[in-house]
Amino acid sequence: MGACKSTQFGCCIAIDHDESIVLNKPTGKEIRNGPGWFCFPNWWEARVVKSIALQNNQFIIVKHVIDPNDTGKSHSQHDIPLKKRITTTEKDDLLNDSEMKLIEIIRGPQIYKRRNPYDQISEVKSMLNLSSTQYVIVTDKGTGVKRVECGPQLFCPRPYDEIGEIQNMYNLSSTQYLIVTDQSTGERSTVSGPKLFLPKAYDQISPIYSYVVLNHTQYCRIIESRTGVMRIEKGPKTFALGPYEALMRIDNHDIFDIINIDTENAVLVKNLDTGLDELITTPQKFIPSFTQKFMEIRNLIKLAPYENMILIDKDGQHILKNGMKDKSFFIYPYQQIYMQQWSNDLKKDHRSTVQVDRFDTRNQYMDYEFLVRTADNVEIILDVSIFWQITDLYKLVLVTQDPPEDICNHTRSEILSQVSKYNMKEFMELPNSKLISSVNSDNNDSFYESRGVNVIRVEVLQKRCKDPEIQKIFKQIIDEKTNRIKNIEKQEAENEIKLRDLNGQIEAEKLVGTLLKIKKENERQENQADGIAEGSRIQNFIANLGDDMPLEKKLQIYFDVQNTKRLDLLSQSKTTLYLTPKDVDTKVINLNTMYPPNATPIPTDVKAKISLDI
Repeated sequence: MGACKSTQFGCCIAIDHDESIVLNKPTGKEIRNGPGWFCFPNWWEARVVKSIALQNNQFIIVKHVIDPNDTGKSHSQHDIPLKKRITTTEKDDLLNDSEMKLIEIIRGPQIYKRRNPYDQISEVKSMLNLSSTQYVIVTDKGTGVKRVECGPQLFCPRPYDEIGEIQNMYNLSSTQYLIVTDQSTGERSTVSGPKLFLPKAYDQISPIYSYVVLNHTQYCRIIESRTGVMRIEKGPKTFALGPYEALMRIDNHDIFDIINIDTENAVLVKNLDTGLDELITTPQKFIPSFTQKFMEIRNLIKLAPYENMILIDKDGQHILKNGMKDKSFFIYPYQQIYMQQWSNDLKKDHRSTVQVDRFDTRNQYMDYEFLVRTADNVEIILDVSIFWQITDLYKLVLVTQDPPEDICNHTRSEILSQVSKYNMKEFMELPNSKLISSVNSDNNDSFYESRGVNVIRVEVLQKRCKDPEIQKIFKQIIDEKTNRIKNIEKQEAENEIKLRDLNGQIEAEKLVGTLLKIKKENERQENQADGIAEGSRIQNFIANLGDDMPLEKKLQIYFDVQNTKRLDLLSQSKTTLYLTPKDVDTKVINLNTMYPPNATPIPTDVKAKISLDI
């Protein structure tokens, strides 16, 4: 701000080129722009204001106020007539409001100087920078008309514009869509991707939905809300729903599997036109029509040759299915399987049951525990095993709901009648066969026959006293008997061991004698064989000496040869032989002179290798 000089009658102010001075005179307000000196009387009020520098993305809102009290007065040459005031865009018109104000938008870039002292200027505001994927909904407060401004642009609002929130455009992929509702007309439309969608001003946008995807085993039902027309779409397929279409939901499902009907599976449906149930068994890929309501899939029931099943029809009649004749079948409409609840606990009191819908005609086994009381009022727990069989299924179904319970109760009744005849000691020592003789006997008992069952055998597994003290005493008695039997068995075992030991020794001695006899016989036979061989060899030697030589001479030659061999054996060993003079009787002869010229020569390569020490 420039310098200010004051005198007795007035004041002078110097202002720069970017400043203006507002003078409040008795006749009204006046504005003057710098640069320069401005003088005014002391009774005038003066206010210096700065010009507003606007960037290219900034703007201000200027309200041109018309003073109703000054409408008949003339303004100074610096005032701008109302009819010449214009906004920054040619399309904007000056609008009067109830407070006699005109609104003008001043956009940058520029240096804005105040032109009217009565103007109300807002603070500097930034324009909206909209990218290529953004938009904003603008409402004209003067007319109520809405419009959409989209990027890319630097948006500056018009006078009386109300700006909504900046929103992103809807980027839809190839598997996405949305529903657009025009609020001005109420019409709906479907916008499918791939697309960058820009809504209109009055469009109401639904959430982004994914395409309905159906594989080759799925289908769905679609209803058109305006006409009520329904259609079925089956896969493989992907599609977007129309603006008035919706998926029909049944049991919280809107996509259903196509039902495969084959020899093992059938489908039960209800005909909505007639209200009757139908069982479809023809093999196919089944999709219920709009007049059919899917009820359930029914599997083919297969029975083994020993299994039976009871079906109840709509009239309450029982239908028997036998595994020998009806090996496989479907349960048709209005038929249901007859089931019973059989007791499967140890006491057969129907507290724990098992559901039975297939009746086995083979022999069956079950355990049963119950309490009996002897003649001396001792309570004993009896465990039995019962083998039984179903013989007539019709009688069983008509007479009883729990055959195991009936069989066990009747067995207990028969045994109780026997137990009451004995005291505790007699009962404990009573053979099991006698105890259950009445149950296992082939008497004409109509109880089992009336129920279509046959009890094959009842066996007692265990007898024990209910009172622990009595059971303890009884156990001691049993232990004593057991120990006595054990000791007897032990003594018999020891005696048997000793007897077997003696028998073993006797048998061993017999075998030793037999062995000696065999050895002697073998030795005799061996000596006999050696003698025969030696005699044959001597006989051959003597026979080869010829017939002309006397036998005594031949024997002398044989003995000399044997002595020579013995000397040869002695000479080959490292043995020292000590002889007396009497023992030395060595003769050296020429055997060749003793035989004819044509006779076989006698070997004479015997060398004297004997060291004689006399």
